[in-house]
Amino acid sequence: MPDEQAPSIVYHLDFAGRIPKGQVIHVDDRPGGQADVYFHPLHVREPLVWELNWLSLNHVGLGYWRQRSTNEEQVHEDAENLGIAESAWKIVPRSKMPDRHIFFVENKGTCLWLIRSGSCTVTVQNEMNSMLLRAAGDGLWEQSWDDGQEHPIARPCVPLVAPPLVPISV
Repeated sequence: MPDEQAPSIVYHLDFAGRIPKGQVIHVDDRPGGQADVYFHPLHVREPLVWELNWLSLNHVGLGYWRQRSTNEEQVHEDAENLGIAESAWKIVPRSKMPDRHIFFVENKGTCLWLIRSGSCTVTVQNEMNSMLLRAAGDGLWEQSWDDGQEHPIARPCVPLVAPPLVPISV
């Protein structure tokens, strides 16, 4: 039996020149639920790439999103605006996300990726939104919540400091 890779989307800083001239992202979308997303290194900070990969490992690896049908060039075609799902990146003020570079809010049919200001350029945000309009909006990738229930989405491991149950006095 041949070795099969688990479904994954892996994000990279592109130091090898894979991104076409005039663009800041490039997506290699391959059959079998495999995709690589390359970012121009002057437009994305490395901690954002780390967090994207951590989230993708859970998000795609656990099957909450899966590839429907694609070939390598399909994701590069113009969006047909089918409206199957909505997914977008939105840059938010650093003060709203002091401990993270990315946070996403997801409901059935939507996925909003909140990106901390300074983690990427507006150009990256715009190119990602164009790609997501095609990939999610036209159903190349789809949500796969088989039981119809909303599932908790894994988030980066950041220790949470909660107020004590009993006030502390010194």
